[in-house]
Amino acid sequence: MVKQGRFARSSKMKQIKAIRKRMHQPAGRTIHPDQFQDFVLVRYGLTLKKRLTGIDKETVQRFIQELLVVTPIDQTWQLNQILRDTLRSIGNKVPYQFYRIVTNNWPEIQHFLQREIPAVPLANRILVTNPVSDSQLQEIVSAELAGNTMIEMVHENPAMEKMITDEPYTTLQTNLLSDGKIDWQKVAAVFTPVHFNPNIAEDAGTKQWLEALIKE
Repeated sequence: MVKQGRFARSSKMKQIKAIRKRMHQPAGRTIHPDQFQDFVLVRYGLTLKKRLTGIDKETVQRFIQELLVVTPIDQTWQLNQILRDTLRSIGNKVPYQFYRIVTNNWPEIQHFLQREIPAVPLANRILVTNPVSDSQLQEIVSAELAGNTMIEMVHENPAMEKMITDEPYTTLQTNLLSDGKIDWQKVAAVFTPVHFNPNIAEDAGTKQWLEALIKE
């Protein structure tokens, strides 16, 4: 599992509460770049998180935490590349249900990022560009799911590594789609035999979340 603080459950909540108290600052005040991640998570807690239900609340928060870790704040944010980079960083550290929840909630996540990231009071504001269309979303997520499947195949049978080429990868990605959209029943059929193990979690909170996620 990723290091504590990336998929850590809510260990940052004390920090977030402290930052929430400092958010009502006079106009013109800026925050230090080190405060950026916690500032965004506070905004998530005050906005999007309140509109989500059940396990989606924590799952989307963990996705945003990972996104904030892998994305530099000293550049323009291109959402299509950021989504791809974040999912690639997450990889097989989560079950496929994580990808389904992120995909289903992506329109709201993207709207949150487009609205909140440029509004963070950094000395140099971040410009958010290249929003992800639905067709791009399906392509990006299905590509990562296909890649994760290949990685699992090699992990189970290292001798297969030499046999993996772009052709079976592309074929698998195509097979996960129906009419251009991810068919989650097909995804489940591919990933269920893998038997994701929540015991890889580094803390009890993450393990509990993963166990709940598997049941979704």
